[in-house]
Amino acid sequence: MRLQRRTLWVSSIIASAILLGLVVAQVDWHAARALVVTINYRWIAVGVSLLVAEGLVTAARFRVLARTPADYLDCLQATAWYVLMLVGLPARLGEIAGIGLIVRYMDQSAGAALASLLFQRVFDMILLVLLLAVVFGVAFADVSTLPVIALTLVTLAILVASLIFLADLLTIAAGPLLSRRHDKRFRRLLRAVLQARMVRRHYMDRQLTLKLGAYTVLKWLTNLAAIACVVAAVVPALSAVKGLGIGIVYNLSAVIPIQTIGGFGISEAALLGSFSWLGYSLAQGAPIVIAVRLALISAPILFWLGVTAATIFWLPRSVDTAQL
Repeated sequence: MRLQRRTLWVSSIIASAILLGLVVAQVDWHAARALVVTINYRWIAVGVSLLVAEGLVTAARFRVLARTPADYLDCLQATAWYVLMLVGLPARLGEIAGIGLIVRYMDQSAGAALASLLFQRVFDMILLVLLLAVVFGVAFADVSTLPVIALTLVTLAILVASLIFLADLLTIAAGPLLSRRHDKRFRRLLRAVLQARMVRRHYMDRQLTLKLGAYTVLKWLTNLAAIACVVAAVVPALSAVKGLGIGIVYNLSAVIPIQTIGGFGISEAALLGSFSWLGYSLAQGAPIVIAVRLALISAPILFWLGVTAATIFWLPRSVDTAQL
């Protein structure tokens, strides 16, 4: 197990270093110094503030899916550590850590925590892919983009179907685990999968689905508006729609199955590809990407610091979550 963890960390660090190195190698440092002077730091501050506000919405979404009377502060703590783990852990271990954080701070079962993150991720993907199709249709609609739009719509249909038949998919996932249930680790995983299936069948009703959908829309509108602000601060020539498109691609890059540390390398490569596709040379795009990425990764750190300070010093535990 230790060897596997060490291999995961080493491979993730190497992958991040290689991908980051490829991006940094494209930087024209004279252009980078000139870019620093032209950045609108007020818009950067607006974008980072919106990303912090997104954390508050995410905590409220956690609360909607909680099956125990966890208060909003508990959800804030779970969210703050969760977003920090997503930045700091290799591959998608931040998601696994998220299950443990929900269990610890919100007093959920492992199955309920798994179901919570699973529902959130499916809703996230459905909305992001839908928005991606809309952006392509509005900003890039021509013959050359029709295959991309068609692929996006097919992906959207698959995601919607996976949500509808999620209980059946969890049943299929439990099948291979049954034969290995004598192993303690697989038995725990099987129990979590079966609990998640139970939550999907008996708890995920229409009212909860609508609430989750509403919070998901609010979360991603806040996130994408924030990224559009940051992009506008660095590249004011880009339209707002193209800025939203860059934000969508940036978020979807998280599902690319390459082991990196917190998405470092993958996210930068996705941003660089986006700017390149919009007509920027690699030398022009690389410093833009680094400036945008530095602003974006500062938000989860600031959110964690704010929640930690609030928890220690002044935020009362009697916050009324029903009003959020």
